[in-house]
Amino acid sequence: MITETDRDALRELMPELLNVRCGITDLRRSFRCPSPNHDDRDPSAHYYANDNTVHCFGCGKTWDVFSLIAELDGIDGFAEQARAVADAVGYRLSDDDEPRKPRQRPKRKPRPLFDPPREAGGADCAEACGNAFGQLYYAENDIGRRYLRWRGLDDGDAATFGLGFTRDPKEIMPEFSVYEPKAFGFITIPFWNKDFSTANYCMVRTVCRPGDARNKEWRPRGLASPLWCEWLLSVAAEQVYVTEGLIDAMALAKITGGDTMALGGVANARRFAQVLYATPPELRPKKITVAMDEDDEGRKTRDRICHDLDLLKVPHAVMPPYPGGAKDADEYLMAMRGKEWDFEQRDPSITTGYKLWYTRWR
Repeated sequence: MITETDRDALRELMPELLNVRCGITDLRRSFRCPSPNHDDRDPSAHYYANDNTVHCFGCGKTWDVFSLIAELDGIDGFAEQARAVADAVGYRLSDDDEPRKPRQRPKRKPRPLFDPPREAGGADCAEACGNAFGQLYYAENDIGRRYLRWRGLDDGDAATFGLGFTRDPKEIMPEFSVYEPKAFGFITIPFWNKDFSTANYCMVRTVCRPGDARNKEWRPRGLASPLWCEWLLSVAAEQVYVTEGLIDAMALAKITGGDTMALGGVANARRFAQVLYATPPELRPKKITVAMDEDDEGRKTRDRICHDLDLLKVPHAVMPPYPGGAKDADEYLMAMRGKEWDFEQRDPSITTGYKLWYTRWR
């Protein structure tokens, strides 16, 4: 039985619990939320000494020592929570068989610089993505190739990145739940591994008339998203460009000829740092160039990534603004058409009944 004396004593040990379980020692300032379910490194939590609680303004939760240990370890029942707190901070409960001993301050167990990256992706969809590549060249699906050309990507780019076309994203991954009543179809963008043998994730872009899309891109539901070309962070590449969007990464690869990867959205900036942190230093890229969108959100993400790269001691640079005020690499690529490059048709190496489009640089 947990006595009232033990309960009151344990309540006062929130600083010790934060220290030993979360590596949080400076309670004069706000700190990262201790909840493992709140994936945010911003200092959004604060300790209140008057009632020995922690409140996070990000997720809105408030904890005392008992509810915090329940949050951390999934422990139900007050008695079990009290024993878990006591074990964590070195407090001996009154109902222990042995005589009470003075509590010793536990050794600090610092929280790692970055948490391990979550398991991302789902089942291998390489075969379905390969079929989608073939469907890109069906006559009735020519709108898919026209969409890619409008974005500055030719048939060579489609082959390089393993793009495709589908009318039903569930054919690619069953986790898709898409409602686009005015869509002509969807461009498939698989997340291939290094040798194109597997793809455990895929995003799709809506192809429709301007203004008719409910969402310009769709992701499979219930699956954490990896980074696009995430493998580039662990092969000792000489230089890697990282963009915000997937098509931006393809456009930048086309412009620079370099290795490019994409976050797939600014929310994945955290995963970018986590993957690098989990990668042995000798396998990390020798240099990373950060190429986020030229808008407020993109600049904020760029600064966050550069801060994380400083912590990881990874050499890095920032992509200078694109000429002409372009917001991103693909917008710049499209603006270059007719000035620095054009599309031209060529006969394929085998008889197909249609010509292929390629880029001719001036």
